[in-house]
Amino acid sequence: MWDDGLNQVLDSLSEGIHIVDINGVTLYYNQAMGRMEGLDPSEVVGRGLLSHFPTLSKETSTLWQVLQSQNPVLQVSQTYLNPRGEKITSVNDSYPLYQDGCFVGALEVSRDLSRETKLNRKVAQLQNELHPPLISAKNGRLPKPLYCTFADIQTRSQIMHKLLTKAKRVAASDVNVLISGETGTGKEMFAQSIHAASARARGPFVGQNCAAFPEGLLEGILFGTVRGSFTGALDRPGLLEQAQGGTILLDELDSMGLSLQAKLLRVLQKGKVRRLGDTKEKEIDVRFLATTNRPGEEILRDGSIRPDLFYRLSVVDLYLPPLRERPEDLGLLIDYFMEHYAAIQERSLPGLQPSVTDILYRHDWPGNVRELAHVIEGGLVISDEEFGVDELPSYLRLLGASDLGQGRATDVFSSRVTLLERTESLERQAIQQALDETKGNLTRAANALGISRQLL
Repeated sequence: MWDDGLNQVLDSLSEGIHIVDINGVTLYYNQAMGRMEGLDPSEVVGRGLLSHFPTLSKETSTLWQVLQSQNPVLQVSQTYLNPRGEKITSVNDSYPLYQDGCFVGALEVSRDLSRETKLNRKVAQLQNELHPPLISAKNGRLPKPLYCTFADIQTRSQIMHKLLTKAKRVAASDVNVLISGETGTGKEMFAQSIHAASARARGPFVGQNCAAFPEGLLEGILFGTVRGSFTGALDRPGLLEQAQGGTILLDELDSMGLSLQAKLLRVLQKGKVRRLGDTKEKEIDVRFLATTNRPGEEILRDGSIRPDLFYRLSVVDLYLPPLRERPEDLGLLIDYFMEHYAAIQERSLPGLQPSVTDILYRHDWPGNVRELAHVIEGGLVISDEEFGVDELPSYLRLLGASDLGQGRATDVFSSRVTLLERTESLERQAIQQALDETKGNLTRAANALGISRQLL
């Protein structure tokens, strides 16, 4: 169909040229297109244009869109896999072809963006490490990072430093990560830091607590809905679609129902999501991070998670130790939160009374770093020039009321203790015992206490 002179001209172009007839059969395929897609032109000419690209369809292929509409499709980005499974990103200009006034096929000019995309991701990663993404300033305050970064994690612990080194290496890849640890240890902070240091940093970070909603509602939140799929349903993308090009965090993954876990596994396997009530699937490019409050072997043993889903999500497993196992961090964190919240409250830094320091060091922090942060923040709000025992929560004031030689023993029936403080202390002890017996499982602890998980 093409003379040698025209072939020579088209093969000298740096852009890819692909020409098909009205049935989608390839008539011409130049050398540049072959280099871009990893194919020899002789393999492609005479074959259907989708035969080598299983991830493309008549709906997603720009050439097929022209064949169906007979209208140009210009400056459209297209991402797909070649037969070797390599991701290709191109920008295409596709035109209808006419001969003697009759529509006979389509021509596409493609520019390879795969290498540029990789370079852009690397640049974004390096920029994010040097200058975390910012939001605009409000109320005259300095702008703050959109997400936590590894630089925000305060520690002197050798265990934590090793964990940070591991997490930074993980961030440079695109593998799925399971982060486990007790409540308040900073699992979401690690997840945000991994996202912020990754090539996906310019994409969205979407987090969802899987224990916050019943399974039926959570499915619609994650997968999205189409109008009419159930009473009141609207056309709405789910969080999996909203995280396109970025990262999704599934918090407390083991709280998700097993049937919904099976549907999530399908998304991980196929890289496609189907909204509730829809008949079509949409391709997604999302990195999955997940957290659990218990070690992976425990949730596997008690059947809280499907093994096949667990192994797909825990390509790398990061375990965050509780604060009581890294006491060397306590003093650092106290100083950090004192300065941090004093700056937020725009006030001078008060003195910390020795009796308060003693109580903070004697407490075993079942709520971990989050509990410590809230104790310091609350105390700073109500303190004057001195941060004293009276600025502590009642359960910590009770600890201070006991004799120093008795450890955590507290005389809740002392005449110095009010009825409210006695009640709070006994309630806290009962909750702590239930959490200890269930190894931090909030659902089982709530059942043991005879209250709802939300109330706990």
